[in-house]
Amino acid sequence: MNASVARATLGCVLLLLVGTPSEGQLPDYPLAPLKPSGDVVAPFFDGWYGNGDGTVTYSFGFLNRNTDEVVDIPLGPNNYIEPAEYDGVQPTHFPVFDRPGFIGKRDRGSFAVTAPAGTEVVWTLTHAGHTYSIPGRATSTAYEMSREAAAHGSLPPSIRFDSDGPESVDREGIVARRTTTSVGTPITLSVLVQDRGIREDHHLYPVNTTWIWHQGPAEIDLQPESALIESEGWGLSTTQATFSEPGQYMIRVRADNFEAEDSSFDDQCCWSNVFFPITVTP
Repeated sequence: MNASVARATLGCVLLLLVGTPSEGQLPDYPLAPLKPSGDVVAPFFDGWYGNGDGTVTYSFGFLNRNTDEVVDIPLGPNNYIEPAEYDGVQPTHFPVFDRPGFIGKRDRGSFAVTAPAGTEVVWTLTHAGHTYSIPGRATSTAYEMSREAAAHGSLPPSIRFDSDGPESVDREGIVARRTTTSVGTPITLSVLVQDRGIREDHHLYPVNTTWIWHQGPAEIDLQPESALIESEGWGLSTTQATFSEPGQYMIRVRADNFEAEDSSFDDQCCWSNVFFPITVTP
């Protein structure tokens, strides 16, 4: 395949992945030079899991093509999911990423929703004059993902809010009880995490926890933003969150074991999410 054909093919693939622009709108082709600001923020469908009970789980992420501009799109007409019963768990904060590997600027597995088999779940984002909608559907085996262990035995780590509570072992995660704080008053948040790989040598990897501004009207000061938890059992990860403006917020915690050779964003393995909804008063 010559270079011009390869570029054209990649452009078509990327346009398909980010969905279809609204009627009458000419797309900016994805292989155009990146801009510091004013460029596309697009929803992505990562794939689906069959749950064996008549439901499927759809995993979503996003791409902020800007090199500098961090974008916020509140829930509403510019950021919504249909059917409406699944709306509200998606991010409103879209940072700029510059990760190595094929994934590059993409964020994968930011959230997931479970729906009856056959239900199409569509996420729509509008920014800088561009509207993109991406459907989550389980009609193609090319997008089917496995809950089985990866090549060397890695699995998504477990996350708990407390020692007796339920565990999250996937991207849909679990949601903590809503807490309330006030502007300028730090709130302490914590999770318990554990690697649960099933490797032949029984080796367990450290679990990296990343505290992420998922929703909310203003920047959240998170100290620390990430921590590497080295423990053969349940290890504790804690952060202090401080808010500069009142409003409704959500913090996501991603727990991964990317130090394992068979675990990375590119491999679609292995991480889990949980979510902290927080009300901030003046």
